[in-house]
Amino acid sequence: MSDWEKRIAELGVEVPGPLPTGGLYAPVVVDAGVAYTSGIVAVAGPPIRTAYPGCVGSDLSVEEARASARGAMLSTLAQLRSVLGDLNRIERFLKVTGYVRAASEFTELPTVLDGASNLLVEIFGDERRSARTTVGVAALPGGASVELDATVRLRD
Repeated sequence: MSDWEKRIAELGVEVPGPLPTGGLYAPVVVDAGVAYTSGIVAVAGPPIRTAYPGCVGSDLSVEEARASARGAMLSTLAQLRSVLGDLNRIERFLKVTGYVRAASEFTELPTVLDGASNLLVEIFGDERRSARTTVGVAALPGGASVELDATVRLRD
């Protein structure tokens, strides 16, 4: 079995602590060996606040948006760790859906989500790439620029 926690440490990546929820939902639901995350954004702090707020293509550059996607994936890992106990229970990310708050003329949505996907490849390896969907939206919670949700297969 791979030791994802060790790999994260070797990369010098810091996964934040669990994040507070902002509504009547579970941050992660585990059912039949699969974990489903709620929408999660990048955070900064303390105090915890939305990182990289704004609209991509008008307020934020592609590089800032990629950092937001990476941060949202770190937040996703934090929520998974808080529910699973550690990240070594993860076998594979099956699907990541990314929502990008973008100006109407902005079309580089997949490039933005590469920030999240690159982090997963760094940790879990290229052979475990997930499926992915990227959608441009007009608004996200807390003014966030990127929000992610994920479907993750777990080890027994």
